[in-house]
Amino acid sequence: MGNSKSTVAVIARKEYRDSIKSKLFLTLVSFLILLIVVSIVVSSFDFKSQVADYRSSVKILEDMGKSSEIPSMPQFFPLKSMRGVIEYIEIIGAIIGIILGYLSISREKGKRTLQLVLSRPIKTADIITGKFIGNSFLVLLVLLAGLFSAFFIIWGIGGLLLNIIEVIKLLLVFLFSYFYIMFFFCLSSILSLWFKSLSNALIICFIIWLIFVLIIPQIGDTMDPDNQIPGGFFKSMNIDKPQEEEIMAKFSTYETTRNAIEESSITKHYERLNFAITGIKEKYNGKDLRFIFKDSWKDLVWVFSFLLAAYFMEYAVLSNKRLIFYGD
Repeated sequence: MGNSKSTVAVIARKEYRDSIKSKLFLTLVSFLILLIVVSIVVSSFDFKSQVADYRSSVKILEDMGKSSEIPSMPQFFPLKSMRGVIEYIEIIGAIIGIILGYLSISREKGKRTLQLVLSRPIKTADIITGKFIGNSFLVLLVLLAGLFSAFFIIWGIGGLLLNIIEVIKLLLVFLFSYFYIMFFFCLSSILSLWFKSLSNALIICFIIWLIFVLIIPQIGDTMDPDNQIPGGFFKSMNIDKPQEEEIMAKFSTYETTRNAIEESSITKHYERLNFAITGIKEKYNGKDLRFIFKDSWKDLVWVFSFLLAAYFMEYAVLSNKRLIFYGD
């Protein structure tokens, strides 16, 4: 057991050192952090502007002697400013995972050290675990940088200090972002192991990325009748929830098909889960985690299941010595 732990630690350190030297990885990370910072800054200034407008309206009413007509201050939900961050992680975060997975295998294949390592008495599980942990550390560092940026910008510019529940929700967003990015790391590793041509593996991985991240979610949103009008079709027609459910019941087959298309993408589950936690979806504004997970636990299970399935598939592929030594 001790030797196994030592092997995993050595591989993890090597993965971390090799990946941190990649200019492509560092460029993508810098781009993601920049987008996160810009998104939160813009949202924080928008929040600050709304507060200023409210205070200006209050002052005007007070000057007019109409203090009784002053409306109560609107309730603000600072985590709603995370929408842009979540969407950037969906796209750029997934690419970071793909590049890390590709580099992890291509380095070994290019120098033919993978075959050498597999010919030694080293467990396949130790190799997979070491690579996973080494790159996980990098991904977590990137996400923590994004987390601290979001926290301090919301506080410094927006003037809102997150309470403990909001901090926990923010931590959960970045935990699920870690699951999401590491799924693409495993996917890229699998394809890079499977195909003899690394360029073909990368192309196929980006095709899958395109389908999961852009095409399927867009198809699902386009097929949703409530998304056809800004603010929602049913809301614009003054149709209440019971009437909406009654109408949609007549299109159950259509809705089941649309939902099945959406659920085939890890990106859509990741988005649903984090939109609920942050209150971007109005239904969950100000709600506690028990209420949120009562509705969203399936999305959490799906996200984790995608990652778990990819991890064990990578193990299965790496265990196929014939495939590794002789190619596809």
